[in-house]
Amino acid sequence: MRVTRAADVVVGDWPTSPEVVALLECSGALLAWDVLADDPVPAARVHDPGRAAEWLWEIYGDAADAILGDAEEVAATDPGDRHVRDACRRAAQLNWAGAWWPASVTAGVPALDPAVLHAELAVALSTVEHLLDDPDAVERALASVVEPDASEPALTALAERVVALAEDYGVVLRPAEVPVRSGYALAAGGSALAGTTALSGSSTVDWALVPHGAVDAAAPATWAVVRRQGRTVLEVSVVPGPTPTARLAARFGEVDVTLDGVDEAGRITGSTPVSAAVLLLPPDRRVLTVHAPGFAEPAAPDPDAAARRDAIIAYARARTSSPTATLTERTAR
Repeated sequence: MRVTRAADVVVGDWPTSPEVVALLECSGALLAWDVLADDPVPAARVHDPGRAAEWLWEIYGDAADAILGDAEEVAATDPGDRHVRDACRRAAQLNWAGAWWPASVTAGVPALDPAVLHAELAVALSTVEHLLDDPDAVERALASVVEPDASEPALTALAERVVALAEDYGVVLRPAEVPVRSGYALAAGGSALAGTTALSGSSTVDWALVPHGAVDAAAPATWAVVRRQGRTVLEVSVVPGPTPTARLAARFGEVDVTLDGVDEAGRITGSTPVSAAVLLLPPDRRVLTVHAPGFAEPAAPDPDAAARRDAIIAYARARTSSPTATLTERTAR
């Protein structure tokens, strides 16, 4: 593994795209796995060698001394404590799932159960607590846990472990809440008047521009320039995800559209009058960008994003039946 030294010591190849990073914040260093690479040994970014020296050997074995010394290349022939490394990998995978899992009805990727995710993450963090940067990480994780449903056989063991863990840390688990549809309902949109569609198209949604779960991870956002009653209108729609609570907007060329309605098909919609000059936009500017104001602003498109998203979607779909998957992934529905 290559070791580079600048502001930080970087071990291995640090993942270049945030969508693929399974990350764990440890004392003095970050550990990162590329979920698409399937490498059991993580990359590391060491920002405090003194603190990291206390545990780095558990991940890299004898190579830890060389990493913290002046070596430019190390061979992780002795993998350290495999149980600790695997536990770190599981916690990092759960962090990734909570941030990037591409739930999609369109692509057949089921949504994760947040109650299972939070419970499993708390248990996972407790097994590697001595490595973590935050001394209160387990208590913070338990604060997000609701009383798990122990009636499902697959979840019985997890429920028992998280209840025991909460007792050990003196944390009172929150009672499970019954979801109320009105709590996340969007404003209903009226039926659109008939018109003539002059231009239409679709664009993929950049996952980095919207909160996790706000939109279907695989469904494209669609747009249409419609002539109606002497006016030209830009209409936009996007398929919602499992938690469509964020305020969304879209940009098409220089035009901004607020997405504040819902059509008969349940899609999140918005429309705004535009000049007929929008019909003259060259094809390379007919790009729709959906984003959540205050969360992220539109950015230049990444030419590799579409292929990377397809690979992540295929990966997530396979995880639901993988023997190495977390319980959260295996019980997604």
